[in-house]
Order: sequence, then C-alpha cells, then structure tokens
Amino acid sequence: MRSSLLSPVRRQLVRVVEDIDSGNSELSDNEAVEVADFLKKFNYRDKWISKYQAYTYLNMSRAQFDNLVREGRLPRGIKIEGFKELRWNLKDIKEYGKKTANQG
Repeated sequence: MRSSLLSPVRRQLVRVVEDIDSGNSELSDNEAVEVADFLKKFNYRDKWISKYQAYTYLNMSRAQFDNLVREGRLPRGIKIEGFKELRWNLKDIKEYGKKTANQG
C-alpha cells in the first residue's frame, strides 16, 4: 500500500529531475532552494547534535571525546549547512554509548 501512495510522488520527482537534466526546468533560483530545503526534511531525518551535546550525552569530558574521535572509535563530526559547528548523528552517539555500557 505504501508503494502505491508514493508512486505519484516518485512520478513528480522523476519529472523534475528530467526537466533539470534536459535544461528545461522553469524553477527560479528561489524555488529551487525551496524545493531542496523541503526534500532535505524527508531525506535527513536523523537528529544531529553538537559536540557539547554528544560528550555530555556520553558523560565524558571534551578531551576524552576528542581522543575517541581522533582514534576512530567515534565518527568524525560533519559540517551541516546552517550550523557553524560540526555535528554528530545522535544515533551514532547512542550506539557507542550502548556498546561501551555492555563492555563495562
């Protein structure tokens, strides 16, 4: 059922992509930004948190957090448009917290 509900959405998206690829898109720059921002809301549903939020969630110091990132035990933060600081995926932080809790 879900697939049938998404079919009209897919058709419209394919049409937009085809228009863009062929150079026939009539979207203004502002409309293109608006469409991109709207689609991001659905494609990036993960919750992103700051470094402070991440190391506080894990109940550790900033230095300890930085060391774990440097060692590759925690993922590196990423730059997300609209934020000055690097961000971390909350799901990754929670997974690390569960993994270390099970080891202790």
